[in-house]
Amino acid sequence: MLDTNLHIAATIEWADRYRHALASAGVTAAFFGSGDALADALAADWTVDVVIVDLAMMTPRLAQRLDPDGPRVLAFGDAANAGAALAANLADFLPDAPEADDLITAVYAALVPLPTAGVADLSDRSVARLGALGADATRIAIALARLDGVAQPDAVPPIDAVRVRGAIRARRARERFFPPEMFGEPAWDMILDLAAATAEGREVAVSSLCIAAAVPTTTALRWIKNLCDAELFIRRDDPADARRAFVSLSGPALTAMARYLAQTPPPWS
Repeated sequence: MLDTNLHIAATIEWADRYRHALASAGVTAAFFGSGDALADALAADWTVDVVIVDLAMMTPRLAQRLDPDGPRVLAFGDAANAGAALAANLADFLPDAPEADDLITAVYAALVPLPTAGVADLSDRSVARLGALGADATRIAIALARLDGVAQPDAVPPIDAVRVRGAIRARRARERFFPPEMFGEPAWDMILDLAAATAEGREVAVSSLCIAAAVPTTTALRWIKNLCDAELFIRRDDPADARRAFVSLSGPALTAMARYLAQTPPPWS
């Protein structure tokens, strides 16, 4: 049985679906029909352990309350509104309608004060996989740090956006002939998209990057979170909208990508 204080901003239908399951698991859950109502509740009650928020209900006031040092956050909904969740003490992104036992598993995981919590693929119902994506991102970060420490020429070759876009098209064309789940490289798909955007002088929103990842949105958001945590990606909040964020490659990741392209003859994917 859980002994935790949970606050949820979601629709009545969402609340009705999970209220009994949470109560049966020993979770004290309060439901709120708007982001501002949840923000008011958080202002009055600092004992909340976990917050679940429908990203469609994210407001500037709620974004301010979801402090990186505050309650763990489970989020679901439109990736276009994920910026505030990425800036918070985020544990995981949920499917819009998870199975009840998967939701309880996610709440359990959110209470674990470990960096690996919050990267579970809940559809697999396997707590053992909670750290899989985070561990992968950490290994990539370590490899990049080692690469950055090796003596390299001062000049970093420019990235050819046309070439990168050609690789992206080739990867999408591949899916016409082979099942996409055979390959499953969301990190590489996102790195390609961000590299091309850098060369084109274009910003990439979280929602656009989720599309580029070519995986379910919840999986893409988990990868973005972990790659930001591993400092391969850089997240920048949209000053005009607290719900929105932009993502770019970090300096070491961009340098590694530029040198990879310079040493790898086309065609490649």
